[in-house]
Amino acid sequence: MIRSVSARHSSRADGGFPVRLAFDLNGNWLVDEHELAEKLSADVKELRRLDKLGLVIIRIETGSGSDEGRSRVTVRTEQAGWEGIFDRTGALIDETRLQTAKPLNGFAH
Repeated sequence: MIRSVSARHSSRADGGFPVRLAFDLNGNWLVDEHELAEKLSADVKELRRLDKLGLVIIRIETGSGSDEGRSRVTVRTEQAGWEGIFDRTGALIDETRLQTAKPLNGFAH
């Protein structure tokens, strides 16, 4: 589930948003839903709706070996996907838009 935080008003020089990797006390990823919607080229209201239906899949992986101190966050909906690599301070250091291969629920619409 997406745990929203208040919008940050700073942006990068390339027009992107400064998504960070931070967690609440329950271990949920704290992310501004507007920033995440932008990454997925989605409407914020639609992203909220999909999240409530359990159709926003978020996977967070911790790096090991040469990737020690880095984390990869993968976010998928049926329409879009995004992957971000974060350093140990929680700063976004790389990102990729992902192709969606099949419906998340296994059924075609």
